Amino acid sequence: MRGGKCWRLYRWYADLGSDPRLAVAQAVSLQRQLPFLYALLLVNSLAIVVTHRHAAPFAISTTIPLCLFTLSSVRLLHWWRRAHCADHVDAEAARRRLRMITLLGTFLAAAYIAWSIALLGYGNAIQKAHVMIYVTTTAIGCIFCLGALPQAALLVGLIVIPTFIGACLARQDTMYTVIAVNVALVLIVLLHVLFNNFDHFRKQVIAQTRLGRQHDELIRLNHDNERLAHTDSLTGLPNRRRFHDDLAELVASGETGPFAVGLLDLDRFKPVNDTFGHHVGDILLVQLAERMRPMLSGGASIYRLGGDEFGVLVPGNVRTAAMVGARLCAALEEPFAIGELTVSVGGSLGIAQFPDVGQVATELFDRADYALYHAKRMQGGGLCIFTPDLESAIRRDRAIEAALQACVFDEELHLYGQPIVGARTGQVEAIELLARWRSPLVGEIAPSDFITIAERSTLIHGITLAMFRKGLAAARLLPSDIALSFNISACDLHSPATLAAIERELLASGVAASRIWIEVTETAVMRDPAAAARVLQRLRRLGMKVALDDFGTGHSSLSNLHQLPLDKVKIDRSFINDLQAQRGWAVVEAMVGLCRALSLECVAEGVQTAEQLETLLRMGCEHMQGFLFTEPLPVALLPEAVRIIGRRAAA
Repeated sequence: MRGGKCWRLYRWYADLGSDPRLAVAQAVSLQRQLPFLYALLLVNSLAIVVTHRHAAPFAISTTIPLCLFTLSSVRLLHWWRRAHCADHVDAEAARRRLRMITLLGTFLAAAYIAWSIALLGYGNAIQKAHVMIYVTTTAIGCIFCLGALPQAALLVGLIVIPTFIGACLARQDTMYTVIAVNVALVLIVLLHVLFNNFDHFRKQVIAQTRLGRQHDELIRLNHDNERLAHTDSLTGLPNRRRFHDDLAELVASGETGPFAVGLLDLDRFKPVNDTFGHHVGDILLVQLAERMRPMLSGGASIYRLGGDEFGVLVPGNVRTAAMVGARLCAALEEPFAIGELTVSVGGSLGIAQFPDVGQVATELFDRADYALYHAKRMQGGGLCIFTPDLESAIRRDRAIEAALQACVFDEELHLYGQPIVGARTGQVEAIELLARWRSPLVGEIAPSDFITIAERSTLIHGITLAMFRKGLAAARLLPSDIALSFNISACDLHSPATLAAIERELLASGVAASRIWIEVTETAVMRDPAAAARVLQRLRRLGMKVALDDFGTGHSSLSNLHQLPLDKVKIDRSFINDLQAQRGWAVVEAMVGLCRALSLECVAEGVQTAEQLETLLRMGCEHMQGFLFTEPLPVALLPEAVRIIGRRAAA
C-alpha cells in the first residue's frame, strides 16, 4: 500500500464525519448495507456452531456464540427497521452513527476473530478448514458491506485478517503458511478496491452536492425571476401579468365565492407628469401605492397595470367592493407632498362583479373598463359599478363601433351646418359644421354617441378629416366673408398626423385660413393645457382662429383661460336656458364681462327665444347661435338659409 494512501487513510480516520454532506451520504448508504452484514455474520456463525457443537467445549461452541448472536440479532433488527423507514439523517446524527459503527465494528471483529481462533484448536481437518473459510469469507463480506465507511472496514480487516494470518503461521505448517500468504494478498487487493470504491463514492457525493446546489440556485433564480416578472419595478405592486393571472385563477375557481374586478385610473396625473417631470410623476406613483395599500381589506389586492392605471381584485359581494373602492377614491383625493410641491390628482374606479355581470375573465375586465370609462366621462370621476343598464349600453356601443369600423366616412357621413349670427346686424358671420351619420347597419346615431365611441379609438381621426374635406368643399357654396367652424376632439388635438393632414387639406382647397374656426372643448384642452396651448398657437400661426366651446361646463381655471391662445369663447347652452333665473342671468353676464376683459369674442349657444336675444344684447354679447335663427341644416340648404336670415335682418 503506497504512502499516499496511508496518509489518506489516516486523514479519513482523523476526520471521521467532518464533512457533513459526506457523513450523511455514508450514514444513508450504511443504513441499507448493515442488515446484510449482520445477516451474514449470523448465518456463517450458525454454520460453524452446527459443525463444532460436539468438537469444542460447551463454552466455546454454545455460550460465546450465543452472546455474539444476541448482540448481532439486536443490531440486525435495529438496522433493518431503519432501512425500511423514512428516517431523515442530519449531519450531527450521521456523525454519531459513523463513530458508533466504527467502535462497535472494532469490538465485534475482535470478538468474532477471537472465537474463531479458539475454534481452530478443536475438530478434525475438515472442521478446521471450515473455520478458515468462515473467517476469510465473512471478513471479505463485512469489508464490502462497510465500503462506505473505510475507517471501519479497514479496522475490521486489520483486526481479523492479520490475526488469522498469525494463527496460521504459528502452526508452522506449509499448508497453513500458503493459506496465510494467500489471505494476505487478498487483503491487499481488497483494501485497494476499497479505497478506489470510496474515492468514487466520495466524488459522487461531491457531484450530487454540486448538482443539488445548482438545482437549489436554479429554483431560487426561477422564484426571483417569477417574482420580478409579476412585480412592478417602480411601486413594488403586482403588475399587469400578475393581475390577469390572479383574475383567471379566481374565475377558474369560481366556487370560492363572488369577487369584484376594479380598474382605477388617475384623473389628473398627465398634467403633473408633464409639468413637473417624470421624476416627480414616479415619486407620486410610489406615494400612491403606499397610500392605497392600507385601504385594502378582506383579502383585496391592488396591481399597477401600467402608467397611471391600477387594477383591484376584491373578494366578496358588490357592497364590499364598493366600500373598498370608496376608500381608494377618497384616499386619492387627499393632496400629496413631494418635496416642496403639493400635488392633487384624484381617481376614477370602475367595478364589475363576478358572477353577476360576467363569468369570463375578459368579460369582467371589459365591463370594469366600461364602468371606468362611464365614471370618467359621465360622472366626472369617482366610483361606478357596472349594472345591467350599462350592459345594454355596451351592446349598443359595440354595435356602433362595429358599424364605424365598416363605415366609409366620405359616403356615410353627412355635413350639416348651423349659422352663427351677429346679434346686432342679424347677418350670418359663420357656420358651425356638424356631422350626421345614418348607418345602414344600426340606423340613425346621435353625434354625441358615435363621436364618443370614435374617440376611444383612432376612428375619430378619419371622421375629423372627412368632415374637414366636406366642409372645405362646402365653403365654395357660401359667401367668402362667412367663416367655417370645425369641432376638433381631444384625440385630434394631440395627434400630429391629424393636424398635419388638416394643414394639407386646407392648402389644397384654396380656402383662406382666416375663414376657418377651430372649436375645442374645455375638457379637451384641460387634458394637457401646455400641449394644447402649443397646438392652438400653431393653428393660429397658419391664420385660423380658435374658439373654446362649451365654456363653463369643464374644469378650466381663469389662469388657463388667460394663457390659452384663444379668439372666441362659446357659452354653453345650459347657461342660456337659465337666463330667466336671477342666478343664471348673473353667471352669463359674468362670462360676457370676462370675455370682454380678455378681448375675446363671445358667442352664446342655444338661443331660442327673442327674450333671450334681448337679454344677451343688454349684456353686450355680440354673437349668437340657436334655433331662434335656424336649426342645423344639410349643407346644400345653407346658402338659401344664409340669404333668408340676411333678408330677415334687413327687414
